[in-house]
Amino acid sequence: MTTKEKIIEQAEKQFIKKGIVNTQIKDIASEVNINRRTLYRYFPTKDVLAFNVEMIVMEKIKRYLEVPNNLVNNLNGYDKVKLYFSRVKFNEIKDLMKFTAEFDRYFQEEYPTPQLEESFIKILKPEDNQLYNFIKDGLLDGSIRKDLSLDSIYHFVSNNFFALFQRLILREQHLINEHCENVDFHSLFIDIILSGIKG
Repeated sequence: MTTKEKIIEQAEKQFIKKGIVNTQIKDIASEVNINRRTLYRYFPTKDVLAFNVEMIVMEKIKRYLEVPNNLVNNLNGYDKVKLYFSRVKFNEIKDLMKFTAEFDRYFQEEYPTPQLEESFIKILKPEDNQLYNFIKDGLLDGSIRKDLSLDSIYHFVSNNFFALFQRLILREQHLINEHCENVDFHSLFIDIILSGIKG
């Protein structure tokens, strides 16, 4: 691994464990066996480092969610979306989702740099997302309702998906204590979304 990759790997671990606010740059540098000055040559601020970690985390989540092509070859778009969500086991990406929740709470103002803004927006390009293309297939083959636009369906579904599961991960024990112990949020989410988009 390069020094830059080691920094990002260690930052991801510490951001997940302690949160972005409570993570100190000196602690990341120490774990990578470099000094702070060297770390700042790669990432001039903690915000820039956190953005770089978020981009890698989002790519990891995207890869985790992708359905192998051989499983969707003969399916219509609606069934592809159904399969996409049915395969998700959130315990496998719990830490990644926890970091995205922390990141969303931490960054609510401007991007740290114009270059990071451009890179960040680029990795979120809908056309590169499998879910977007499954919905598109469903609109084309008639298995997904056509009175809503592709962009509307994709952004509504994907943003609600992230928001719900970030909350479930952050407040897991609290929700059990708050009378939600018998609610299967995952199955309900899938059922409600699928019934809402079916053509």
